[in-house]
This record gives sequence, structure tokens and C-alpha cells, in this order.
Amino acid sequence: MAARYTLVGFFIAFSAFLYSQNITQDVFGKNRVQYHQIFEDWSQYETPHFIFYWYGEGRYIGQAALQLAEHEIESIETFLNHRINDKIEVLVYTDLTDLKQSNLGSDEVFEFADDVTAISGNKIFVYYDGSYEHLRKQLREGIAGVYLSSLLYGANLQEVLQNALTLDLPDWFVPGLVAYVAESWNTDLDDELRTLILGGQVRNFNELARKSPRLAGHALWHFVGINHSANTVSNLLYLSRINRSADQGFSYALDARLWEVQENCFNYFEQRYKGEIRDMEAPEDAPERTEIPLQHRRDAKLYHFSLSPDGNYLAYATNEDGKIKVWLQDRRTGKTKKLFRKGYRFVLQATDYNYPLLAWSPDGSELGVIYEHRDRIHLDRHLIETGEVLKDVFTTQYQRIYSFEYYDGRKLLFTAAVRGLSDIFLYDTKTRQTSRITQDPWDDLNARLVELDGQKGLIWASNRPDDILRKQKLDSVPPHGRFDLFYLDLSLSGKERELIRLTHTPDVDETAAIGIDEHWFSFLSDQSGISNRYYGYLEEYIHHYERIVRLHNGEEMVFH
Repeated sequence: MAARYTLVGFFIAFSAFLYSQNITQDVFGKNRVQYHQIFEDWSQYETPHFIFYWYGEGRYIGQAALQLAEHEIESIETFLNHRINDKIEVLVYTDLTDLKQSNLGSDEVFEFADDVTAISGNKIFVYYDGSYEHLRKQLREGIAGVYLSSLLYGANLQEVLQNALTLDLPDWFVPGLVAYVAESWNTDLDDELRTLILGGQVRNFNELARKSPRLAGHALWHFVGINHSANTVSNLLYLSRINRSADQGFSYALDARLWEVQENCFNYFEQRYKGEIRDMEAPEDAPERTEIPLQHRRDAKLYHFSLSPDGNYLAYATNEDGKIKVWLQDRRTGKTKKLFRKGYRFVLQATDYNYPLLAWSPDGSELGVIYEHRDRIHLDRHLIETGEVLKDVFTTQYQRIYSFEYYDGRKLLFTAAVRGLSDIFLYDTKTRQTSRITQDPWDDLNARLVELDGQKGLIWASNRPDDILRKQKLDSVPPHGRFDLFYLDLSLSGKERELIRLTHTPDVDETAAIGIDEHWFSFLSDQSGISNRYYGYLEEYIHHYERIVRLHNGEEMVFH
């Protein structure tokens, strides 16, 4: 395994070396179909450390990406204690679909797994998925990958050849370190590892490394980081390189063999997770759970569940490495039928789990399905009683739709990207006219309708810094950060609309809010270190809302 990784590292480092010598060659993917001509119009912007490229309506995404990259690179250089002379090229795509269509780079570059940044020599390929925080993570991951290739394999031909042929690193070493530099250990990673360990899928570190080398490496570097000083990682890298061995590097830096560190790392997580289970108690008022058997293949991912308003039907999607299906189960009879299928399996590229999106009309008479075909966004409205399907195609102004639901019998509420900004829209299915609710650079995701005393309102997750609803362009501050929940009364219009912040937790994410009834709502929060669903009394949140205005003299005025 180490020999195979060494060979891959050699080619990566060798391509980086060629780039540093100003020998460039455009390589085009032969088997990637492009559905529009916007890739012919690329714009370029150069910064002290990067050369950015974007196209078409991706200017705002490119602008945010260059701000984020320049903001993050210093911390990465300091952490790795390494610098490079060449500028990194960053190609910015408006979404994952466009990235998969790109003909810049060889086919092997785009054979990447889910949530892994594509890197080719000194080129980084990133895309926007509605979250600038995820864009930031991709940039950090790409920068770390380029820097680690330079650090481990060197810059001149002699170093590249020598290190590529003799450096003995386990498969988890570099991908785990790239992931560790890209983002701190978090609840999502914890959930993934907890499931593998407590579910009995892995019994030791070696099994974990074989099943998921990236996760195993990230966990081990995190374990090293919390038990040693801040510069330990850079020392480990240096010692591993000069000794041509990760085992020797760990022995000199930590006074422990690599197998011992791996064993201690796995034991640490296993004991912590088992301790959490012992200490967990279900809420006293927790409702009873009902298991629903669902039709699907064993290797398919199930997602986007949607229950009809009367509770009689359950719609859900399955995805088998790009082959998607939509199923409808009659909960009264238990029978399931397939409503929709699209795509084909392709295990070598990242799977797009954004589509299909599912939502029911208020009276439950139709199920809406939004999906993408040939880079156009389509809407199929399945009439439940007759089986008829009403088809529509959205205009090209919508680059991607992230969530939607029915506002009433003819209007849809959705969050979508337009010109590289994720905002909230109302769309009339009959007139095809759009009404924009937000227009600013902050991420707006998972907008959901709620009713308070018979009046329609809106709850969604956003990383906006304040509760002022206004049109705003992207400025010098990179728009990223944790997500809070916000409420907007839709019965008001224009300047009468007042945005209300429901949560304010700088170190915690609240997402996926849904209305339960006219008074209660629920949401996901990772405040305990584990993602759990909480519920709140909406009227109480709003009535106890306070707006604080700070005057120029430092005095604060609180409005209830």
C-alpha cells in the first residue's frame, strides 16, 4: 500500500515540478460533455499568492473565493512551517455540475470522492454549493494539498525523484493531514467515526484506515494535536521526510512507534463514544418512534424524505453513485412505487446529493420533484390521484436550487443561487414570475414556512452577522461563519418586514428548522458536540426578541 501511494505521490510532485519550471500543457478531458458555452468566457484575477479564474455569472463566487484564500493562506503556511514561490491557480465553478463538465485537466483529476477537493499540480478546482463556509474548506484543503506536495517531495527534480521513490508513508498520512488542515474536527466527523466504531464496522485503527483512510488520518492528526504542542505536526512532517519514514518521524517526535500512536488514537475515540452512550438519556417527553420499512438497494443512500400533509404518503429519494430514483410509499397499505428515475452510476466522481428535491402541495394532491438534467433545472409535479405529471423548466437565471416547498397551490418558496449568491425566492408556477425575499452575499439555506396565529412566516438558517434585511453587495469581509436561525413575517411587505434572529450562537450551528404547528418549531443544533434535534415555542422566541442599538457614545438602547 505504501509503495502504491509513493508512486501516486511521485506523479503529483513531478507535475508540480514541471509547473514550477514554467512548462505547461493544457490537458482536456475526452469523456466530459458540456451543455453550454459559458466555459469559453473565463475571467482572471491575480493576488499576491494566487491566480483565480471564473466564468459567466460566477464573478461574486470568484471574488469571495479570492478573499477567503488570501485570508486563510497565512495560517496554513504558519501551521505547516512551509512556503512556496509559485502562485497557486484556482478555478472557481458555480456548482458541482459545472465542475464535472470541466475539460481543464486530465480525467484522473476529476475522479475524486465526495467532499474531496480536486487538485492537479498547482491547480485547485473548487465549486459553490450555497455555503461559503464549505467554499472556504475546499480552498484550505486545496492549498494544504499543494503545500504538502511541495514540502514532502521537494521542488527540484533530484528531490522529487529521491523522495517519491524512497518516502514510506501510510495511505492515511497525507489525505488525513490535508483534511486536518482544511477543517477542525467537528460533529459531522465525530458522527461518522462514532457510527463506524459503535456499529462494529471497524475494530481497530488498521481496519478504519482500510475502510476510510482520510477519516482515519484526520482522526489521528486530531488526536496528536490535542495531546501535544501546536508545532508537533510540522516537526512530524519534517522528521518523516528527512528519515524517509512516517514511523521514524513519530518515533523521534513523540517518542512512540507509529503503531502505538494508532492504537492509542483508536482506543481514545472508542472509550469516549462508549462513555457517551452510557451517559445518554432519552428526554422524558420523547415521542415513540415508528420504524417504516423502505424499498431500496443495500448500497443506495436514502435522503430527502417528505411526508404528505395527511400522513398517508411518504416520498423519498435513493441515490446509487449518481443513479437517482424517487419512491412513493402508501403508508396505509405499505405498497411502494417508483415515480422517477434518472442518471447512471459513476463511482469515480463525487455524487451530487442536492437533487432531487421533494415537496408536497398544501392539500397533498401533488408531489413536486425538482431535479437537474443537462445542466437545466426541471420541475415535475406528480398528481397523486390521476398519476399525471406536469412538467416545467426553470429559467437559466437559477444556477442551483437548494431547497423548496409549496407556498400555496401555485407558488413555490425556495432557496437558490442566482449570479453566485444564495437567496430566498417566491416563484409563481403559472406566470413563471419571481419575487425575491433576500438579496445579499450571506448564505440563506433551508427556508421553511411556518404559521404563527394564522399568519405565514419564514424560518431559515443563515450566517448573516445581524438582523437587518437589506440589499447588499459583497464587500471585503469574506461571508462565512456559523449558522443561526432567523424569522420573517411574510404577512407584512416592504419596509414593514422585520427580520428576527431566533438564535445567536457564534460557536454553534443551528440548521434544518421545520414548523411543527402554529406555535412550535424544531431545528438541529450541535451545541452538545452531537447533532441533536431541539424544539422551541415560536411565539415565545419572538415575544422575547430584543434588538440592541449601540449609539456613537457607547450607550446601548434595547428594544423589545
